[in-house]
Amino acid sequence: MTTSDTLSAGALIISLFALVFSFFTYVKDRKRSNQDQIFQEKLTSYKELLHLARTTYLKFFDIIDYIQYFNGDQNQWEKKYNKISGSYYGLAFEFKYTLSKVSFIIPENICNELFELEFALTHFVTSGYYQDSELSMKAYDSLDKRINSIEHLIKSDLNVNKLNLSLTKRIN
Repeated sequence: MTTSDTLSAGALIISLFALVFSFFTYVKDRKRSNQDQIFQEKLTSYKELLHLARTTYLKFFDIIDYIQYFNGDQNQWEKKYNKISGSYYGLAFEFKYTLSKVSFIIPENICNELFELEFALTHFVTSGYYQDSELSMKAYDSLDKRINSIEHLIKSDLNVNKLNLSLTKRIN
């Protein structure tokens, strides 16, 4: 083996290492890119769901107002309830629709909690029919606790506390 053969073999080995290194770098970058995209999709989905949950929750207080300040008999209440309940069911179904669009990307434990919230939202509107203000207030408070619990699960899933800590370190 001559010197030129040795140099050629060395160049070939170095080229192969560079090719293997480039391939592994490509695979790693592609994996990171996919992870970043999934994170962004989850973040967008969570933001939309929490926004819908909070605004629906706040608008549902109107039902409690209707129940507490209604003066009339059961027949009048049924007419009033039938007139107002459609828009509140619409809010609950909008949450359900949004959840169905994004549920594939959300972890199962959080998705189950969100499905339970969706059921609770619909149930809250339905329970307003019975015109029981104490029951409605308990259900309303329960919705708030459920939304806060889901928000905590979402923060854990996204590691928000870790991200905030590393962001603080980076800024300082």
